[in-house]
Amino acid sequence: MSYLESSFLWHLLTRFWAWLSGTYQASALSRILGRFYRWLGDKWERSFFVHLFYDEGRISVSWPDSLLCRGADWVLNLPLRLLQAIYKLLRRPFDDSFFATLAFEIGKEAFLAAGWFMALILCIPYQYWNNGYSVLLFAFVLVLIFLGGMNDRAVRLSVRDFGPYLLFFFFAAVVSVPLSDYPDLSGRYLVYYFACFLVVLTLVNAVRNSAQLLRLAGGFALGLFVSSLYGLYQWLVIGVEVNPTFVDTNVNADMPGRVYSYFENPNAFGELLMLGLPIVVALIFVSRRWYWKAAACVVFCAGAVCIGVTYSRASWVGLAVAAFIYVFLWNRKLIPLGIAVCIVAVPLLPDSIFNRILTITNTKDTSISSRIPQYEAVINLLQHQPITGAGLGADAVRQSVRLQAFYQGTSPFVHAHNTLLQIWAETGLLGVGSFVASVLWTMKSSARAVKHTSDQAARHLAIGGISAILGAMVCGLADYLWTYPRIMFVFWFVFGLTLAAIKVCRQEAAEQ
Repeated sequence: MSYLESSFLWHLLTRFWAWLSGTYQASALSRILGRFYRWLGDKWERSFFVHLFYDEGRISVSWPDSLLCRGADWVLNLPLRLLQAIYKLLRRPFDDSFFATLAFEIGKEAFLAAGWFMALILCIPYQYWNNGYSVLLFAFVLVLIFLGGMNDRAVRLSVRDFGPYLLFFFFAAVVSVPLSDYPDLSGRYLVYYFACFLVVLTLVNAVRNSAQLLRLAGGFALGLFVSSLYGLYQWLVIGVEVNPTFVDTNVNADMPGRVYSYFENPNAFGELLMLGLPIVVALIFVSRRWYWKAAACVVFCAGAVCIGVTYSRASWVGLAVAAFIYVFLWNRKLIPLGIAVCIVAVPLLPDSIFNRILTITNTKDTSISSRIPQYEAVINLLQHQPITGAGLGADAVRQSVRLQAFYQGTSPFVHAHNTLLQIWAETGLLGVGSFVASVLWTMKSSARAVKHTSDQAARHLAIGGISAILGAMVCGLADYLWTYPRIMFVFWFVFGLTLAAIKVCRQEAAEQ
């Protein structure tokens, strides 16, 4: 890097950039745009949306001191208090033991284990994947947190940074099993929700500063890179045959096979990349060394190419929304430039991708037209059972729809093809209401946290996380994100990473 900075080309480029910047700053265009942005910023700061996004409501203010929050913390810390009592009773043998000291020190690095475990989860091929892996791996992370706090009474598990609504959502998932029309079908899905609760709990409590947050995100990026590499290998070397179950060949006659990497379904792979790429963008901005920035750029490029060749339209739209939200929260002044770049880039897209975009609203495409009777079937189900739904899991919803003859389509009914409808059908009104509220609470918390922090690592990762979550919500209007439990787990990993970033932002702001 020092050789580049001392070269004649670098000197020439810096001189040219300085001249260009000076010329722009002295121009009438700069003054006009400056006045426009100041006017726009003043209107924005006074607008209703600022109060909607940034103001902290009464429930959020009272949440840390509420009986529910303190009660949940007390229950979660029962094992930790027991371990701390054992350590106090046998302090001398523990302090004299090399292995006990080693276990305590390893426990303090639980965030590192979480990052490596997430990389492993994203690298296991579909045929070798078992949904129990995510439970076992992050249960081990929880054990590490307990070990790290065994000799430190200051360590406590807390749901304070969860917000009040996330607990209600997971409670609704638990309650929906005994209330299910088919409790035997719903029971096994509870394990998936337990894994998701576990990953959020461990990430929020394992991460204590921005350096740990960066390492956690780096592990996630590593797993994303490995899966993207295999996707590129699949696309460039192996080749992918056109699968009629993934694409309507009558409308998309010239489209090649859709890449799916390790995840069996190209939509699942596209949703993974849509959730992961905003995190990678955050790493590009905040990595301290140039080689880490270069590595993050490579991961982003590999993932960007792969999400293109998945031909997953919902994921493309979700990623576009995530990009807009990222720029909006980071630097709103760049939005016009971003829109201009997107307009210029459209003609440069490959024909297969451009033609695929044109089919988004084409009702002749069976993958689009078949969704309408699926929406109608679930809406009919909800009209009969709006409070409780059919029960946790796609199997219970599918069985209820079939037995009550709500579905009138020709293709098999698998799920609602809409995340919110499916959550409502599975967990009832409490589940969908608390889920939407938890997303909105996290959105407001991230917007408020990034506005008042100077910690750039935590700030960008909070922005990247909430951008990915909101992009996923838009993608979920046309697809059910949690069809595959591994993608569901990734969604909640990103959710937990976002809450951890918000927590670090708040800590830094409090220290300031």
